[in-house]
Amino acid sequence: MMTATKNIEKTIISTSYISKLAAHTSTFMAARSKDRTFLPATGAHWWLVSLSNPISVEKFLSHIFSIGFYGDIDVRGNEIELQTKYQAEAAMINAYCSPEAFPITITDLAAEAIYVTNDNHALLCNQRYNGALSYGGERLVHMQFSVTPSSWAMLNVLSQVISIHAIVHFDPNGYMVLKASKDEEQRIIHHLESYL
Repeated sequence: MMTATKNIEKTIISTSYISKLAAHTSTFMAARSKDRTFLPATGAHWWLVSLSNPISVEKFLSHIFSIGFYGDIDVRGNEIELQTKYQAEAAMINAYCSPEAFPITITDLAAEAIYVTNDNHALLCNQRYNGALSYGGERLVHMQFSVTPSSWAMLNVLSQVISIHAIVHFDPNGYMVLKASKDEEQRIIHHLESYL
C-alpha cells in the first residue's frame, strides 16, 4: 500500500475576474449557456479560475463554501466559473484568488475587413454567426486573437468602445466579427493594443 507523502496545496494557474459583467459579455455568454449551469447576469461579479488538479478544485470549493460563498458555481474539469451579485462575496473570492496577479494579456491580434457583397452573402453571415445582423454593403472586421486568462474579460473591456449592435459574432476561443468602419476598426485595435 502506497501512502501520500506530499500535501497538494491550493494551486491557482490563472484567475479571470470581471467586476461588473457588461450587457455585451452576459449576452454572448448566455448564447453559450449550454456551457454552464447558470445564466450570466449583467452587473454581476464573474470569475473563471483554472486550477492545477482535481484535488485543488475540491480544496478551492471547500474553502469558498466555508467562507460563505453562495453564488453561482459551475465546474468543468479543473476550471471553476463563479458569479455573484454581492460585493462581500466578491471580496472574499478576490482575497483568495488574487485576480490582480493575472492581468488581461492579448497576443496574436490580427484583423481583416470583408465587405458583405449582397443579401445572399448577408443571409449566410447571419446564419453562421449569433450576434447582430449584417446586411449587404456592410464592412465586417474579422478579428483573431489569443487572450489570457480569458477572452470574456477582453469582451467586457471592449464594451467600453463598441456597441453590442456592432458585434456580429464572438467566440471565446479567439475569434470575433464586428461591423466597423476603418476609423472604428482603428479605434478598437488601438484600445486593445494597450493589452499587448
